[in-house]
Amino acid sequence: MKKVSRRILAVAVLVVGGATFIAALVFVCSGYAFRMYWLHSIEEAQRLRVRLLCNTDHEALLTAGREVLSQVPREEQTHNGDRVRGYLPLPKGVRIPQTIRNLRPRGILVNKEGYLTLEMHGGMAHFGVRIYPKGFEQTGPPFFCYGHRKLAEGLWYYDDGYDTNPEYDKIIDQLMEECTERE
Repeated sequence: MKKVSRRILAVAVLVVGGATFIAALVFVCSGYAFRMYWLHSIEEAQRLRVRLLCNTDHEALLTAGREVLSQVPREEQTHNGDRVRGYLPLPKGVRIPQTIRNLRPRGILVNKEGYLTLEMHGGMAHFGVRIYPKGFEQTGPPFFCYGHRKLAEGLWYYDDGYDTNPEYDKIIDQLMEECTERE
């Protein structure tokens, strides 16, 4: 009797394991996994937009960004960046203010033109802010863009959505209105 029970158990394990494997294979091959990842990425991007545009004191962010810029010698303002959640460090000894850490940007880049970029999201939805020092004058290429939306004097929001949708400003307006209504 014990031998039969073990055989039945072994067959049951193989059947369940095989069915699970086939179900996983169908799940992955159907594109469902990719669609779920893509939807999650869109939802994450929207949460980060709300954090940046609605839940952040823009004046405090501007001050914090300028504090970072003041710590980086001009000759070191190159395309090196610090990823709070990753890699590419700022020059040693640069202190990142808590206001920026709370925002949890994907990357922090001190640009060779002398401004700071906080990238909140990459992939299919690049967006974030650019923080300019007082008196900044554009010296880069003729197609230079401060950003797409001015949040404060010297603080500009940029978003890939503006590049592909001429009505994108209305989407951002609506997002900011919804945030104001919740307060």
